[in-house]
Amino acid sequence: MALHIHFVGIKGTGMSALAQISAQIEDATISGSDVEECFYTDSVLKRAQIPVLGFSPINVENADLVVTSAAYTNQHPEIARALELNIPILTYPQYLGRLLSKKRGISVTGTHGKTTTTAMMGLVMLQAGLDPTIVVGSDVPSIGGNAHSGKGEFFLAESCEYRRHFLNYSPEHLVITNIEFDHPDYFTDIEDVIDAFSELAKKIPAHGHIYAWAEDPNQKSLISSAPITTFGLSETADIRATEIVFKDEGSSMKILHRGQHVGNLDLHVAGRHNIINALATIAVCHEIGIPMEQILSSLGLFNGTKRRFEHIGSNTNGAMIVDDYAHHPTEIRTTLEGARLSFPDRRIRAIFQPHTFSRTEKLLNEFSQCFQGADEVVVADIFASAREQDHYTVSAFTLAEMIQQQGIKARYIGPLDDIKTYLSQTLAPEDLVLTLGAGDIYKVGLEIIS
Repeated sequence: MALHIHFVGIKGTGMSALAQISAQIEDATISGSDVEECFYTDSVLKRAQIPVLGFSPINVENADLVVTSAAYTNQHPEIARALELNIPILTYPQYLGRLLSKKRGISVTGTHGKTTTTAMMGLVMLQAGLDPTIVVGSDVPSIGGNAHSGKGEFFLAESCEYRRHFLNYSPEHLVITNIEFDHPDYFTDIEDVIDAFSELAKKIPAHGHIYAWAEDPNQKSLISSAPITTFGLSETADIRATEIVFKDEGSSMKILHRGQHVGNLDLHVAGRHNIINALATIAVCHEIGIPMEQILSSLGLFNGTKRRFEHIGSNTNGAMIVDDYAHHPTEIRTTLEGARLSFPDRRIRAIFQPHTFSRTEKLLNEFSQCFQGADEVVVADIFASAREQDHYTVSAFTLAEMIQQQGIKARYIGPLDDIKTYLSQTLAPEDLVLTLGAGDIYKVGLEIIS
């Protein structure tokens, strides 16, 4: 009889991805429950013919296994009922670890860039006919969503460092895009973050492989019995790009492998950071045996992921609206730099919604200094996390003032409706409006063009 797995909080990006691939890997029947609010994953789950129920203790009564989002505690009615009935319960990272162990795991982790790098890698592996299983943290048009249930031997998974979740995984291949301080509600400082990544690196077997960004000072502390390949722009990198030419929303470059020219790459996503993501992809795909020529031509087909420099459209007078998930100072600086390289003649108007009080407070100085690439900054109210208590003193108004002290035109306009009104009254044809943040700031762009 088929295993019945029930997902509590199935509309989450990661949860919906695991639900899609479980039917094949576990040979299971799948059910799930969540809130009524509509998310982009509703259509993903509908396509996969997975029913979504409202929360109720009855939902778990026939389940053999309950998988729960990290957002819920044992007080949740479905989890409480599963505990009463002694039904096994696994959290998202525990269950992903179980699935990864069934195939040759490739984990992509790092503070920034893991979604795009996983998406690029997934596309190249699919094009090469490897038919991998894929779990990625966004909707990726080129792989048909946020998951792919493959029959091949590889399992490619975006892997998050938050609460050391990635220590539940034992992959054969590990990609570390970069190591920086983030998630201050959990990690105490950069040393704590490095410690988590080091622990993961030690788990990689000697026959496995680690790939690290050559220019990252924090990757020097990684110790592993597995070989390490580096990627980047510096001369010491094993896989590197040279003679880079930035052009409209993309770039072209020569690719070197250990100093030898192995081909040219035309990339159709903006920014220097996406070149680094592509180099990580080349390093892994080359190591697992995909011919270099095929890797480079497949990367030329990559057209981005949802909420990563995503073109929302233009308003009636020609102003361009772009949305990006950037919510850490490094990501914001990098996204603005990419926008400036791609659109040197446009006025860049950054609309930023800080994400969580803990991150805003801990990185306040860094946030105030990361908007140098913008002509104007509008700061929205802080998007709080359900995990947070309300003892923080930091405010969006203070951040706007601090940005202004850096010599950048900045203003605080709290509610999203007020920002939409302000933009509607001031948009010019040469504007590039860039909505930034991991909350619901993207709604501003959608409403301007509607």
